[in-house]
Amino acid sequence: MREGTLLRCSILGPLEVRADSVKVVIGAPKQRLLLAILLCRANMVVPSIQLIDALWGEIPPRTARKNLQVYVSALRKIVGDRIDFQGWGYSFRAERDEVDLLRFQEAARTGRGAIRGGAPAVAAELLGEAVGLWRDQPLAEFSHVPLVSRDVGRFTELFLSVYEDWAELEIELGRHVEVLSGLDLVAARYPTRERIAAARMTALARCGRTSEALSHFESLRRHLSAEMGIDPSPVLRSLYQDILRGSGTPAPAPRGGAAPAKPLQAGANQLPRDITDFVGREREMRRIADDPSPVTLITGDLGIGKTTLAVHVAHTLAPMFPDGAVVLPLRRRGGAPRPTAEIQRELLEAVGVSVPGVRGEDVLASVWRSWLANRRLLLILDDAPDEAAVRALLPGAGASRVLVTSRSRLSGLESVTRIGLGELSHEEGIEFLRRVIGADRVRGDVTAVTAMLDRYGLSPLILRVLGGRFAGLPHVPLARLAERLGRAECVLDEFVAGDLSLRERFEDGYNRPTWTPWEAFRTLGALGPPPFSHDELVDTLDGTLDGTGMRAERVIESLLEANILSVPDYEVTAHAMLYTMSPLAHRFAVELHLGGA
Repeated sequence: MREGTLLRCSILGPLEVRADSVKVVIGAPKQRLLLAILLCRANMVVPSIQLIDALWGEIPPRTARKNLQVYVSALRKIVGDRIDFQGWGYSFRAERDEVDLLRFQEAARTGRGAIRGGAPAVAAELLGEAVGLWRDQPLAEFSHVPLVSRDVGRFTELFLSVYEDWAELEIELGRHVEVLSGLDLVAARYPTRERIAAARMTALARCGRTSEALSHFESLRRHLSAEMGIDPSPVLRSLYQDILRGSGTPAPAPRGGAAPAKPLQAGANQLPRDITDFVGREREMRRIADDPSPVTLITGDLGIGKTTLAVHVAHTLAPMFPDGAVVLPLRRRGGAPRPTAEIQRELLEAVGVSVPGVRGEDVLASVWRSWLANRRLLLILDDAPDEAAVRALLPGAGASRVLVTSRSRLSGLESVTRIGLGELSHEEGIEFLRRVIGADRVRGDVTAVTAMLDRYGLSPLILRVLGGRFAGLPHVPLARLAERLGRAECVLDEFVAGDLSLRERFEDGYNRPTWTPWEAFRTLGALGPPPFSHDELVDTLDGTLDGTGMRAERVIESLLEANILSVPDYEVTAHAMLYTMSPLAHRFAVELHLGGA
């Protein structure tokens, strides 16, 4: 493949590759399968052991690794140097425009951001772009391959939720006629999706086809009763009654939708929605609320609930900050830090300060601090990569308040109040699951619930995925689900709920060789399950950090700084120092270690 070739890869339908608009023929089945897997996880590293298992099953040939290298070499002739080898697995490096899945994910993300920003017409256009990328059942030829099937299931669930958002927006904007033909097809393919059913019923009613809307409800009711033994949700039943009474067809919004959104001025609350099932963290919330310091740093490992806590507290603090509340992510999707100047410019535009001709971080920082000096603004700096990224955005004076979240402890950041988050307690974990799946269901299987919490940990992310998974299977006893998780060959792949995937979060958070503690994290996979003694960590980690030959004690300190390792709350003697980590993060480290073995 010559340099500069325009590559377009499609997996939201049959696998298709085009180079400079010319379709490329990839005939070998295993070669096609390998490319499909890498494209499903574009910009992530897929361990060689997973690729071999997907290509050859449980009994691969002795030459499997060599054959894998041959297939990769053949694919590189088609896609160029986009396939990288990381020592333990392969990744397909791709820009957004090169893979339809990446374009879909970006359009979905920005479209939902427009919904939160109060721009429904813009959101409908962006989500419509995402929906339009979906050509057919993705990668149907590989539906028999579990690795592909899991990935396809994951982004099919995302597509359906995006389609539901888009259809509802289109109906709100008065485009119910246009959206109806697509709704007919999607509703037929996914007959139990109640939001799709509700959208189709509403669109039909607004088109004057009331009898068809009522008939759709009856068909859905019979299907749910026969297949699952349940009734439609109260929301859908209420919509049915409204349509039956003639009150379910409110006047459509004017064509063209709302006016384009303007930049949010001072005083605007840009906080994302708070969650109603927030549990625990009372002590931390009191500390943040009572803290006289203008800067509070919230740290902890991936999925421990840093951003959720910051947003939850911010909703209570926002009325005290009349000049607005702003959340600013300091990383791009995938983990790369954003340039400081880009963040400063976004901040200024968010509060209504136009800086089209201003260049340079120092000048932008000066403009920002000058604007902030006499105002009271609540600012959340989310997922800070390092101390410098935070310093560049802190106010120099004034009564504003800053909440910073970071996976790192940012020990070099001066004059801040530090709050380190650990896992929830057993009581809080059980209470969270009660709120998500119902108190009666948890009470009926509390032994199974407790065993799962002991086995997989009590981070809010893990509880959120478990709760979402269990809520989606109300007819299955929790004990049976716990048994299934315990039997799973690759338990991380079981932690999926809708578009929330624990493996994806782990890939984004831990699986970046450019991340400083990456090599040390991977090496932890050589150990048995936590906790670890100090001596076994020293023996295992000596000299692993980035190949620098760093002494093991310094490597352990770097893992503590990154909140990968923590020290248990219970007391230990000087001769029995112990360290622990998330059980599922350790399982992911084991995968990385075995993949590079």
